[in-house]
Amino acid sequence: MNDMKRYKLSGVFVSVLLIFSIFTLLSISEVNADEDISVSAKSYQNTIIIEFENESASKIKAIKMWLGGDATFKSFKAEPNWGYTPDSKLVVFTATNTLNPGESVKFGLITNEKVTGINWKALDQNDNEIDKRKTSIQEISHTTPSFIEGESEAVEQAKETGSALYGTKKFIPEKLRVGSDIRLAGNGFSADEELKLYLDTTILKSVNTDEQGNFLTTISIPDSTNVGTSEFIIKDESGNFQSTNINIEEQKNRFLKTTEFKVNSIPTEISYDEMLTFSGSAYPQSAIIISFENIDTRDLEKTRVITANSNGEWVFEETINRTDATGEKYVIFKNNQDKTTKNLTIKSDYTIDISASAVRYNIGDTVSIIGISESNTQTTIWIKDQNKKILYYDVFTTNVNGDLNYQFVLDDTFSSGTYTAIIKQKGGGSDAALFGIERYPTASITALMTKTNFPLDSVAVMNIIGPQLTKLSVTVLDSNDNIKLTDSVTTTSSGKAKYAIDLTDLSAGIYRSAVSATNAQDAVKFSIGLETGSGPISLITTQENYSPGESILIIGTTGNNARLTVTLYDPSGSVVSETETFSDGSGNFSTENIGIPSDGSLGNWKITAHSRLDTKSVEINVSVPLGLGLTLQIEETEFSTGDTISIKGVGQSNSNRLTVEIIDEDNQVVVSLETPITSDGTFSLPWTIPANISAGVYTITVSDAANSSSTEIFIQ
Repeated sequence: MNDMKRYKLSGVFVSVLLIFSIFTLLSISEVNADEDISVSAKSYQNTIIIEFENESASKIKAIKMWLGGDATFKSFKAEPNWGYTPDSKLVVFTATNTLNPGESVKFGLITNEKVTGINWKALDQNDNEIDKRKTSIQEISHTTPSFIEGESEAVEQAKETGSALYGTKKFIPEKLRVGSDIRLAGNGFSADEELKLYLDTTILKSVNTDEQGNFLTTISIPDSTNVGTSEFIIKDESGNFQSTNINIEEQKNRFLKTTEFKVNSIPTEISYDEMLTFSGSAYPQSAIIISFENIDTRDLEKTRVITANSNGEWVFEETINRTDATGEKYVIFKNNQDKTTKNLTIKSDYTIDISASAVRYNIGDTVSIIGISESNTQTTIWIKDQNKKILYYDVFTTNVNGDLNYQFVLDDTFSSGTYTAIIKQKGGGSDAALFGIERYPTASITALMTKTNFPLDSVAVMNIIGPQLTKLSVTVLDSNDNIKLTDSVTTTSSGKAKYAIDLTDLSAGIYRSAVSATNAQDAVKFSIGLETGSGPISLITTQENYSPGESILIIGTTGNNARLTVTLYDPSGSVVSETETFSDGSGNFSTENIGIPSDGSLGNWKITAHSRLDTKSVEINVSVPLGLGLTLQIEETEFSTGDTISIKGVGQSNSNRLTVEIIDEDNQVVVSLETPITSDGTFSLPWTIPANISAGVYTITVSDAANSSSTEIFIQ
């Protein structure tokens, strides 16, 4: 009887086990039927490595991936024989051939924020769906052995194949110790990019740069670090790296306290978008009040309060915004009863910063373009109307102190409207100013590139002048008008902005950057990675005869996508101006960036276009303007007492004699002279500077009953 019971129980158990086994097999079969592709994804911060293994019977041709919510893709990497169409929301990886059964492939993705899952769909050659799922992402620690090994390999590979990574960094404090926490400030790297920080081959952390390419973070020196010299490495997403040897000292006694209030050395000057850093010591956990005052008016501009840590150390860090007023400041530090004052100058990061002396002028007025610039540098000025037509052109050299004050008279070639004065200097500095004639100027945008041609994988900087405190759209297009980049930038209270274009993902060729706002826009062309050596060159100018102060439009043809240098020579063979341009995909090129200075000599001038061994020249004639007007042509701007100045020029006048006046800084006439104007439209007279004249800036003015021309000189 007991045996019978045991048999029945055993039979029931076997039946249940059999049913469970069948259910399990069916379940496994169902899972395998659904999951034709094995997928695993791992992430460290915002970097994702996802691997697909084709376990289906189909051949995979494409894999689509997308994120949910507000998360977006920033960059992508694929194995050889795989391409991709980049998009911030959906990326499609396409195989050159196919991913066959039993084969696997890995992709790298970087997102704007940390995500926990990724959606994907696999397609065959006929776009039929093979599999579609959402895969969870396993987050790994930077201390995971496999991750450390992979990062070490990435560093070694970057050293072998990577390019130099541009940007500057500063450790705060500068003395590094084992087991300590250090603030690290970076400036001038690529905008909105993830950087990885390494000590030797050990990753410390990842950090993202802001829109200006700056970052601020805290890093920890591991307790296991050896005392002595170590290698600090910064690596970007493209494998470019920056390496610096740093010295790491022994661990500091963490129980050491300080009660002495002290401010360490501070910078004497700092520019917009740079990180301002102060540090020092104070009573532990006490407050330090930092005040910024205008040095002239003693007006309080801003106040900041920070607290010393438990060791009595304190650090203040703040980026200088473009809304901060430039000039000299008093920086006042207060801690309990202690107080100390330091001097600091906040500077604009523009090498040229100009404005018009007035917003509105009338015909016959003298326009003054004033500001700061590089000293003793060849400078070009264009005056353009609201249709971008050049009405005035000149080339001059700035004075020794960099102060700029360029003046010209509004004659009858100008009419009512909005005008833009554009200043460019040899070396890349540029700026623009807006003014109106007989009415106030309307909204306008001017975009200026610091160079014409940029190297591959570099950063192109664009200066933008537009309406104040306005969000402007920025679009970069290739030569086929395909959009390569869209973004925005906001102008400052002075109506200016700088925008950096990361060229890492752009191939060699010609591009156009368009900047726009409501009812206003401008566009500027630039090239990337073009080389010289264009082949035969043809060259023409739109006129044969020019007058001083005229811009020259040059048109030509040569080989496709090549860099050319255009040079203008005066009758004596001296180089007057030089500019770089490029040919397009059809071999056409043009430029209007050269012209005849207002004091240019009369006679035959030569224009040469060359590209390595290829060259072509044409001649033009410079003669007296046909209309009434006067132009001074004084060759130098700096003189000493006893020197003789040759006051000469060209023009047409209804008067037989012209008046020449020397005017001091108080607008007092020092000397008044007269000179005849010849039948060929020239005038000239010498003036010897008296020994008793005071040093300073003087204005020489020549005039008749209706017209005038003036220039500034410095007498020392």
